[in-house]
Amino acid sequence: MNLKHINGILCDLDGVLYNDGVLIEGVVDTIKQLKQKGYPFLFVTNTSGITSNELFHKLDKMGIPLKEEEVLSPPLATRDYLINNNFKNAQVLASTSIKEMIYEKIEMNLEDPEVIVVGDIGKNWDYELMNELFLKVINGSKIVGLHHGRFWKASEGLRIDIGAFIKGLEFATSTTSVCIGKPDKSFYESAIQKIGLNASELLMIGDDIVGDIQGAKEAQLTAIQVKTGKYRKELTEKAIIQPDIIVDDFNALNELLDEL
Repeated sequence: MNLKHINGILCDLDGVLYNDGVLIEGVVDTIKQLKQKGYPFLFVTNTSGITSNELFHKLDKMGIPLKEEEVLSPPLATRDYLINNNFKNAQVLASTSIKEMIYEKIEMNLEDPEVIVVGDIGKNWDYELMNELFLKVINGSKIVGLHHGRFWKASEGLRIDIGAFIKGLEFATSTTSVCIGKPDKSFYESAIQKIGLNASELLMIGDDIVGDIQGAKEAQLTAIQVKTGKYRKELTEKAIIQPDIIVDDFNALNELLDEL
C-alpha cells in the first residue's frame, strides 16, 4: 500500500512501544527518525490507571521522545464529558490520582451516583462489586467507561480488561454505557482535532484489532497493525474490519515511510 498521503502518526503505547513497561528494542530511535523526517506524533492510549500528566512523566522516564501535549488518554476526556453533560455527582472506579482529578470538579457519591465511571482497578473486581454496581444502574445510575478494552498483555500473559465488566453490566441491566476511549469514534475525532490534520493524512499504528484498527478505520484513518502486544493472528483474520498493513513491529514504520 502506498503511504504517500500520510503526514502524521497516531501511535498506541502498550503492546506497540513497550510490553508491560519494557521497551521494545529500537522504538526510541525509530520515533526520533520519524520526527526528524517531519512526522508529527500523537500517542493515543486507553491507559486509564493514571492521569495524562502522570503518563507523560512515565513515558519520558522510559526514554520515549515526546512532549506532554503529544499524549491523549481517556481520564481527562472523561472529566470533561461529565462536566459538559451536567453530571453533578459520580462514583469513580479508578486510581487515586484519577479519582482526585474527577472529584475536584464532580461531587463524590457512593450511594446513588448519577454516573458510575469505570476505569482500571486491576484485581479488585469481584462478585460483590459487580452486584453493587448492578443495583445502582438498575436504580438509575449511568455508566461511563474510560474504555471498552477486552484484554491486555501483562508480563505473565493476557489479562481480561474492563470492557468485559462493562458489557456484563450492560447485559444485566439492559442499558448502554458511554465509552470515552478507543475504539469509540469520538476518541479518534478528538485525536484528529488535537493533531491538527485531516483523517485522510493520518495513520494509526496499534496492536489491538478492535480498539486500534477497527476504531481507526471507522474514523477513516489508515491503520497498521503490529504483531507485538496483544496481536493474535486468528483474531485479526476473523475481524470485521481488516488493517491496511500488518507489520512485525513498530520499527517497520520507518522503512514503510521511506518507500514514499
